[in-house]
Amino acid sequence: MKTWMFKPFERIAGGPALLAGLAVIVVTALLAWRADLHTDGVLDLHFGPPVTWWNLLLQGLINWLSLALLLLGMGRWLSRGRFRSLDLFATQALARWPMLLGVLWMSIPNVADEIETRTQALMAAVPDDPSLVMAPAEYLLDAMWLTVLALPALIILAWMIWLMYHGYALVTNLRGQRAVFSFTGALVLAEIISKLLIWSLLTINA
Repeated sequence: MKTWMFKPFERIAGGPALLAGLAVIVVTALLAWRADLHTDGVLDLHFGPPVTWWNLLLQGLINWLSLALLLLGMGRWLSRGRFRSLDLFATQALARWPMLLGVLWMSIPNVADEIETRTQALMAAVPDDPSLVMAPAEYLLDAMWLTVLALPALIILAWMIWLMYHGYALVTNLRGQRAVFSFTGALVLAEIISKLLIWSLLTINA
């Protein structure tokens, strides 16, 4: 079970992993669509205005391909060994499966309502005067509850990043600083690229 949760690519790779990963992206998009959730960035998951189901599907595909293509370039540049592009695309698709759990968590009615209520309360507590950096003390409970509700999503996000890194390092056979820094750079750049592409998509279809 530990291997399947944290190192699944040691058990499944290539075509089967790609098919499983694409299935996860499709199901995640459909569930996000039903819950008015957006995945408008490689690492993003939040509520937003309703959009079409295919828009959510494109968001998932853009997120996957933005990172996978950058990691492919990094791997070709830094890796001394040969590896299959299919394996890298497959592992990065399957690595996104924790996002499905994040969508399921955020889709729970009570959780969704509480997050929205606490967020609105905190936003209302922001003072008009920028010099007043502290929100009123009565909103401390809202902040604490929002942190508790968001914690599972943060754990899921960290889990997904680990799977992405592990898949990249395993396929390219990179280790140490080369793997860490190249992955981090690709991840940051992919987040920026994916958000710009998805923002453009939303603007065109507005």
